[in-house]
Amino acid sequence: MDPVRKHSISAILLTRWYWAVAILLTTLIWVGLSLAIYPVKDPDGSFASRPYGVMTGLENRAVDLLFQLRDARRSDQRTRGLNEPITIIEIDEASIKTSNVRLQKWPRDWYARLIDRASMSGASVIGVDTFLSEAGGTSAEDKAADQVLAKSIADAGNVVIAMKTAAGGFDEIKPLPMFADTAYAVGFVDLPLDSDGFVRSIQLFQSGGGNETQFSFATRVAEGYLAANTKAGTQPKYLKPATKQTLELGGRAIQLRNDLNLQLDFRGRSPAFKLISAADILFNPQAQIPSDLFRDRIVLIGAANIDAPDLFPTPFYEPIALPRLLDRSLPVTPKRTPGVEVQAAGVATLLFGNSPIRPRYVWQVFLVLGGLMLVAVTVFCLRVLWGMLSVLLIAAFTLILASWMFNDHGVILPLITSWLGMAILTPAGLGLRFARERLIRTETEAERAQVMDIFSRFVSRDVANTIWERRGQESLVGENRTVTIVFTDIRDFTTLSESEPSEKVVKWLNDYFGRMNAIVERHGGHINKYIGDGLMIVFGAPMDRGDKNEARAAVDCSLAMLREVERMNENWKGTGRPIIKIGCGIHSGLATCGVVGAERRLEYTVIGDTVNLAARLESTTKELNVPILISEQTTSLIGDTFATKSLGEVKVKGKTLNTAVYTVEDRKRATEAEAPASLT
Repeated sequence: MDPVRKHSISAILLTRWYWAVAILLTTLIWVGLSLAIYPVKDPDGSFASRPYGVMTGLENRAVDLLFQLRDARRSDQRTRGLNEPITIIEIDEASIKTSNVRLQKWPRDWYARLIDRASMSGASVIGVDTFLSEAGGTSAEDKAADQVLAKSIADAGNVVIAMKTAAGGFDEIKPLPMFADTAYAVGFVDLPLDSDGFVRSIQLFQSGGGNETQFSFATRVAEGYLAANTKAGTQPKYLKPATKQTLELGGRAIQLRNDLNLQLDFRGRSPAFKLISAADILFNPQAQIPSDLFRDRIVLIGAANIDAPDLFPTPFYEPIALPRLLDRSLPVTPKRTPGVEVQAAGVATLLFGNSPIRPRYVWQVFLVLGGLMLVAVTVFCLRVLWGMLSVLLIAAFTLILASWMFNDHGVILPLITSWLGMAILTPAGLGLRFARERLIRTETEAERAQVMDIFSRFVSRDVANTIWERRGQESLVGENRTVTIVFTDIRDFTTLSESEPSEKVVKWLNDYFGRMNAIVERHGGHINKYIGDGLMIVFGAPMDRGDKNEARAAVDCSLAMLREVERMNENWKGTGRPIIKIGCGIHSGLATCGVVGAERRLEYTVIGDTVNLAARLESTTKELNVPILISEQTTSLIGDTFATKSLGEVKVKGKTLNTAVYTVEDRKRATEAEAPASLT
C-alpha cells in the first residue's frame, strides 16, 4: 500500500476513534454528574442531609449566588419585604441597653405589653419567638408577670407561641400550659441547617407519635393570618397536603424540596421587613409609632441582639465578589440574620413569595447534558483559543439563564453542576485533542519521512519538500513561470560504451550521475529527467530565488560540471574507463511547471518551448565545438557576472528564426567556491 493511501486510511481511523472517545468522554462526565445530583437517602429514609445528592453543598452555594445577584441586579426586590404586611418587634441591642436587663431575665409582663400594643393596634396575628417553657421566676412578682402574659395572650386571641421538637440529642421544649392553653396555636421554631451551617429552608411539619402532626411556627402564623382575613362563616384555609411534595395553603400550591422542606424566598439582607425596636414601645413614650405599623399585619416578636442564641448565616451572610462588581454599594461585612427574621421569611414565602424550586431530577439531568454538549462542540471542533473563549461565554450564558429562571420563574437550575461539568470536560477535551494532534503529527512526520526518502531519490530534496508542503494546491497542477533549463549530454557515449558490458556502463554512469547530482543540488537546481546518458536540469521551479539568481546558478552549475568531468577523467586514467566530454545547453524563458501523469504514476515536470530550445542548444554545442551554449535570454539575465562571447546566430531545429547564442569564456569568475555566495 502506498504511503499516501496508508496515511489517508490511518487518518480516517484516527478521526473516528477521536470522535468515539470524545462522545464517550462527554457521556461519562454526564453520567457522573447525573449520579452526583441524584437525591441520597439518609439512614432514617429521609433526604434531610443530601436532597440533591453529593452536589447539595455546592448547589446550595449556587443558591446564595443567585440570591445576591438578584439583590444586585433587581433593586426593586429589596423592598418587597417592606411592602408586605409583616412587622417585627425586635428585642435588639438598644432594648437590652435601655432596660439594663439581660434578655434571659426579661420580665414576662414586658412581653405582655408588646403583645397588648400589637393587639390593640389591630394586628391580624402575633407570633412570639421565644420559649415560654418555664416560669419567669420564683418570686411573687415573677409569678404575677407570668399571669399578666397569659392574660395578654388570651385577650389577644391570635398569638402563636414557640416550641422546640426533640432533635439533636435535646429534649422537646414545650410552653407551659398556662400559655399554651390560651394561645391561638403552638409551632416549632427548629430551623434545618445545611451542611455548612447555613439556613436556606424551613420545615413546615413533622410527624409525631401516632397520627399527631406538629406544624412549624411559620406555618401556624401564616394560618392565623389567613384565618383573620377569612370571611365569617367560611372555613379557614389551613395547610393541607396536595401531593407528595406539594402542600396547599390559602388556595396557593406550596412546592417542597426533596427533603420536604420549604426553600425560603429571602427578601434581602437583614433587615428585610419593617421593624421596630422593643425599646420604643416599652421605654420611650415619645416614640412616634405609625398607626398602621401593626394594623391588619403579621407581628413577630423576637430577639435580635448580638448575643441572641438564634443568629443564623443565610444566603446573604457572606458577600460574593460577582454581585459586588454589579453593585459597588453592597455591604462587604458578613452579617447573620436573627431567627425571628428567618421565621418572617418563612411566613412571607408561604403567603406571598414564590418558593424557589428545582426542576424534576430528569429535567436537571437533561439541562446538564445540554450545557455539556455545547462545551463539547466548542472544545472538540473549534481552535483552542476560540474554544476557550466559547466555553467562558457558555458558562456566562448558563449563569444568566439560571439567574433569569430564578428571578422570574422561581426555578433553581443546576448551575454549579453544569459549571463543574464544563470545568472537567474542557481540560479533558483539550487533553484528548492534544493527544490526537500529537498522534497525527507523529504519524504525519513518519509518513512524510517515508515519502520524502523515496521521493527525494527521484527529485531533489528541496523539490520534494516543496511538493509536500504545497500538496493539494492548484499550483502543483500547473503554473507558468520563468525558469532556466540546462541540458547536458556525454559526447559519443554510445560509441564509447558499445564494446563494454552493460553492467560496466551502468557503473560508469552511476558514478558520473552521482557527481553531477551533488553539484546540481549544491547550486539549488534539481535533475528533472535522466535521458539515457543525458540530464535535464531545472532552476527556478518549484522553488524560485529570482530569475537572475536562477540563471547565474545554472551557468555556475554547468561550469562546475565541466570541471568535475575533467577531474573524473584524471581519476579514471588507467582504470579502463573512457575519457568523456560533455556539452551543456542553457536557456531561460517561460515554461509550464507542475505535477502530471496518471492516477497511479505522477511526475513533476517542466514543459514548453523553453525546454525544447535548451535541448537544441545542447546538441548544437557539437556543431560549434564549444562545451557551453547559452541563449540570448540567459545572457541578458546573468549580465556581466561571466565573460561571454557571442557566436552569432544559428539555425536551431524546430525554429523558423535564427537564434543568437553565446558561450562562456571566463571560468575563473565562476569557481565553485563562489557559487553559493552568488545565490544568496
